[in-house]
Amino acid sequence: MRPIGKFFCPYPHTERVQIDRLLERLGIEAAHARCKPSIRLVSGEMLRVLDAAERSLLRLDTFYQSGGVIVTVNATAKGDAAVSLVNDNVLTKALARVADWEKFDGRSKEWKPSDPPTQIVRQLLNAQTYDHLPVLDGVARQPYFRKADDTLVAEPGYDAQSKVYAVFDREAFVVSDVSEAAARDALGALKDLISEFHFASECDRSAALCAMLTAAVRSSLPLAPAFNISASTPGSGKSYLGALITPFAGPGEPLNMSYPTTAKEASKSMLAALLGKPAVISFDDMQTDWLPFGMINRMLTSETVTDRVLGVSRTVTAATNVFVMGTGNNVSPVRDMSRRVVTIQLRPPTGSPATLSYAGRPVDAVRANRGRFVSLALTIVQAWQAAGRPRTDVPDIASFGAWSDKVRQPLLWLGEPDPATSLIQQVRSDPDAESLARFMEAWRLAFGSKPMTLRKVVDRAERDNGALLDAMMELPFVERGAINRNKLGWYLKRNANRIVDGLHFQREDNSERTAWSVQTIGDSYSGVSVGNASSARTEAPIDPREPVMINGEIY
Repeated sequence: MRPIGKFFCPYPHTERVQIDRLLERLGIEAAHARCKPSIRLVSGEMLRVLDAAERSLLRLDTFYQSGGVIVTVNATAKGDAAVSLVNDNVLTKALARVADWEKFDGRSKEWKPSDPPTQIVRQLLNAQTYDHLPVLDGVARQPYFRKADDTLVAEPGYDAQSKVYAVFDREAFVVSDVSEAAARDALGALKDLISEFHFASECDRSAALCAMLTAAVRSSLPLAPAFNISASTPGSGKSYLGALITPFAGPGEPLNMSYPTTAKEASKSMLAALLGKPAVISFDDMQTDWLPFGMINRMLTSETVTDRVLGVSRTVTAATNVFVMGTGNNVSPVRDMSRRVVTIQLRPPTGSPATLSYAGRPVDAVRANRGRFVSLALTIVQAWQAAGRPRTDVPDIASFGAWSDKVRQPLLWLGEPDPATSLIQQVRSDPDAESLARFMEAWRLAFGSKPMTLRKVVDRAERDNGALLDAMMELPFVERGAINRNKLGWYLKRNANRIVDGLHFQREDNSERTAWSVQTIGDSYSGVSVGNASSARTEAPIDPREPVMINGEIY
């Protein structure tokens, strides 16, 4: 509130010693003594004014650009980092704080003080590209590895090379020995933390260790799978295990959310969550399976997602480097989520697991000494790197190569079972194929190989209320108990020529509108080619997960 300072002394001579008198004696104008730049509002110079305004924000060290918007980053009392989108009120106050704004007064022919103009504030907010504000790609709550060169960054603050803002006490995180012996000691300490949990198998125990390491290095990874902690009985320790894993990602509380129930809800809620750059997004006590909404699919297999901000007519891009976790009874990933989620299964040997206790109080131990346990996780990763990055021969996991290197391979190197076992089993079991096979078989029984329009198929299913309708009700084009014809068309396009149990959907020409038929491999399967699907044959098997071209259209 005193931009040019204040002088105070309890003795009477202070009446003669004032800051303004000092400035007058030194020949310094009061405006210059404020040590702030002056921005003059000159007509026709909007671009220069905007440039000056953006430059002035650099003085605060808390303003960044991220995904086409201006954000602020501030440390919280708990040692975490809070990222917020900047609105017009925040930006107006910031511009008024960092610069003296002046407007020419034609009457007095002098430059007079002014407030930051609304037009300048809006132009700056809506610019989407900025020349001077540093780019913020992520937030770290502990030492992290640069993605470009795997160097461990052990200093807090903004790192221009990685474009990451880090908030942590560097004295709390110490990795002094990266030998194999140190890695085994670190692994032993982490295994002690989960020694009282009842895992269904050793692979589930390894997956829990993997979740700790993933949380510790998530800001260093372009992509990582989500983790699903499931059990058949309430009170089995799912939430408690989640609370144990969370501090490995950051000191604050996770962003607890309900799992979305619709694609629209997923798009809006996930974008809003990601823009805040939390350390953890937790779907605690899930009441549904991990449904494959498009936004959540992209969030786990793409480094950024782009969508419209709720309540604002603008599109933004958000980074996805957040640790994602969920808990629930008999909850599992379905369809496309099967290859994006690692499941940790708990199975206490008692009918009343809610009475179980954890004498070691592992959650309290990690929260009280987070720096030590995160350092143990980092020790394992660095020791594997120092050993020459030895790799165990295990099935590759699409999209998650960097995660497999930094997290999965170090555990395999130390003799642990493959922590990705559940994910691989989920992909191989392919429940989508089973549902698709039932649908095609019911369709074939109803219509044979005759081409049918979607309208006729839906009408027949709803009229007969038999096996065809039962098969369709299991598929993702059903909303609130009703068949969505648009989504049914999308589903058929996506699964065109996918062979399951000797059957496949084939698109047919029809004078009325697009029609589909179910064909058997031996009778009429014509393969996939550029141009007419029936004009060529191919002996190569078709990967149902790869895009194909039929009649000039890509599915």
